[in-house]
Amino acid sequence: MKTLGLTGLSDEQLIREYLKGDNDCYGILYCRYYTKVYSKCYSFSRNRDDAFDMTQEILLKAFCNIGSFGGNSKFSTWLYSIATNYCISQTRKRNNHYHEDIIKADQILAERMDEEEYKKRVKWEALESNLDEYLMMLSEEERQILVLKYRQNYSVKDLQNEFDLSASAVKMRLLRARAKMSQVMKLQDAA
Repeated sequence: MKTLGLTGLSDEQLIREYLKGDNDCYGILYCRYYTKVYSKCYSFSRNRDDAFDMTQEILLKAFCNIGSFGGNSKFSTWLYSIATNYCISQTRKRNNHYHEDIIKADQILAERMDEEEYKKRVKWEALESNLDEYLMMLSEEERQILVLKYRQNYSVKDLQNEFDLSASAVKMRLLRARAKMSQVMKLQDAA
């Protein structure tokens, strides 16, 4: 019965109560964010079992470190940041494991495609695989807004609510983040 009274509390209020020892607050926050974190994990892994495992790991990591949540941003933004960084890290690890299989598959594709089509595909795959690395070169805020907009398909309205900004401020931050990403990509391509 006590849990019903807690469900109306904000995330920040639930965190304060959880830190005071009320473990029911953990369950409420877990339920609020499980599906969203799972969706993010699934968007990276494209495998339900892996997404489930990653979600559990992220939520456990977040709640073990909830004392470090400073309240400078919304709890959801803090949690999605943890989730995004974890997913990027897991994707890198997974990519290292599958490197040999990719080389074999690439050789088979090269045999089946004409040279021009193959070059286009290789260029596109290189860009796609480096995208996560490029994102990590951006500031936390730039990375968050781009990931939410382009990987999680947030609308400008969703981003307004998430970051507590006006529509014009969201559009300006998106513009600046895209410009910075473009600059990072050019610098990396030149190197």
